[in-house]
Amino acid sequence: MSASAHRRRLRPWQVLTTCLVAIVVGIGVAGGGVLGAWQGLSENATNMVTAAAAGGVPVTSVHCSGLSPAYPTTCTDTQGTVTISWTAVTGSTGITVERATSPTGTYSTIATLAGTATSYTDTPVTATYNTQYYYEVFSGAAGWASAADVDMALSLPPAGGTDDTVGTGGTPFSPANIIAMATAGGTPYTTTTDWGASGGPVVGGQQVDGVSCVSASQCWVATQSGDIWMSTNGGYGWAQQTVPGTAALGAIDFPTATAGWAVGAGGIIDATTNGGTTWVAQTSGTAQALDGVSCVSATQCWVVGANGVILGTVNGGTTWTSETSGTTQLLAAVSCVSTTHCWAVGNQGVIVATANGGTTWGAETSGVNGNLTGVSFVNANDGWVVGQNGVLRVTVNGGTTWTAQTAGTGQSLDAVSMVSATTGWAVGVGGTILATTNGGTTWTEQGAGINQPINAISAVNASDAMVGLTPGGGTPSILTTTNGGASWVLPSNQYVQWTFGPIVATGAPVTSAVVTLVDQASQSPSSTAQTYLLVSANAGSSWTPFVIASPTANLATQTVAVGSVIGSAAAVSGMELRYVISDGSGFTSTFDLVHVDIN
Repeated sequence: MSASAHRRRLRPWQVLTTCLVAIVVGIGVAGGGVLGAWQGLSENATNMVTAAAAGGVPVTSVHCSGLSPAYPTTCTDTQGTVTISWTAVTGSTGITVERATSPTGTYSTIATLAGTATSYTDTPVTATYNTQYYYEVFSGAAGWASAADVDMALSLPPAGGTDDTVGTGGTPFSPANIIAMATAGGTPYTTTTDWGASGGPVVGGQQVDGVSCVSASQCWVATQSGDIWMSTNGGYGWAQQTVPGTAALGAIDFPTATAGWAVGAGGIIDATTNGGTTWVAQTSGTAQALDGVSCVSATQCWVVGANGVILGTVNGGTTWTSETSGTTQLLAAVSCVSTTHCWAVGNQGVIVATANGGTTWGAETSGVNGNLTGVSFVNANDGWVVGQNGVLRVTVNGGTTWTAQTAGTGQSLDAVSMVSATTGWAVGVGGTILATTNGGTTWTEQGAGINQPINAISAVNASDAMVGLTPGGGTPSILTTTNGGASWVLPSNQYVQWTFGPIVATGAPVTSAVVTLVDQASQSPSSTAQTYLLVSANAGSSWTPFVIASPTANLATQTVAVGSVIGSAAAVSGMELRYVISDGSGFTSTFDLVHVDIN
């Protein structure tokens, strides 16, 4: 069952602001649904309330915000009403509707209806607005025992909120604003300042040349400005870490959540053993620029760079030993899969490899003369290299032979990250993002709608990856995906956030959730802007993005299925929602009735 209170139709909006009219989440629970006193939408119509007589009674409801167009003039439901409906029960001698204020009762009969009845409206005469109720509907004469399944309803207004439309840390909504958000038919009000023009740049808007993620949430980036930044929530929040110097950093690698290395200009090697809380400079023994680093443990790493430099350590960087590469070409990247097997690539199609931990390195035949800029191996046999003019090569025998693959682009590729022998990404100039799920037999462009160079990528599994960019033209320094590249999100510090009570759902698994969003803008964001909803079920420790259409001058309704985040076998606590615009300016936002319906 699904039901919810209705309110007066929203009044016309004034065009001088962005109007975020309503955010509604409908959540289905196994064995029953929820009814409440907040405006809702058509939700899980297949929830069943078992009747005492033969057959189940499917209960459904239709609400103003579930209709199209949004908030039509025919929507006349009054404030505080809860309307439930069900299919006819053949042969029923009567329908009884009971209500309680807790899932276990005591239930009281509020209506005894004819057996042919298929709906009932609980009005403000008997129902108190903004009160949680639980309903039972069963077939038979009053006094019959109903089955255990209960159709429940719960609506939660936001418990708090933050206006961070300018990306400077945010200002809490006042209690009055929170109350106004939760008032049915409440007068619209403006709380936000102008959306910032900078797009709320993450990592200081710096050029990112190195990315390393150890999980979908924990990542580090190294920048051309010589800085290192860390995120613990998938790229939506960043903290700058203190490093020993200021020289440009070109690569970074964390083999564990605590041990990491960054390398760069002038032979710089910086290391951490505590996740970046402190970074210390290590002695590389070279002044050559270092461009690549790959570590297989907290003690064993290799770095490569200009003039064919290869350095190795087996003691966490206490000492670095020069190894003979056999080339003087610049080596741009290195990939190691064990304490014995590594490959490095560089200018003029150079590929060198070791199978004995760097004691000796030998040349492999790439079959190309252009510069190679990226390499990724997943085991001792399967590896890929990328380079200028869309070059893609693959080996399945550890580099004994390299075979060309079709990239489908002439753009130069700068980095590649494979998570298995079948799945991975290659990135490069012009915002190029290529993906494969069949080992490179085919590569598919996953256009992110940007034109800036993508310099680095770190993929942790088939769903989660992060890329580093050269920012510009409204494009930030970072892109992330949590769905295998079906969408790439531009993290931004500009958002409006709502927080909800500590416990959102208990007692039954949440099986579905739908957000209905209605918004309007007095000025559309730029063509490079991205608008999305972020959802967290753990108080912001991790976020899942859902890209939506950017607001326009026309009031529009969008629905987003977020069950992948809210779905739970237990309680959902710490629920937070963010409405994010990556690059908007010159308009404010007005809000009315932001709440969550759980069904």
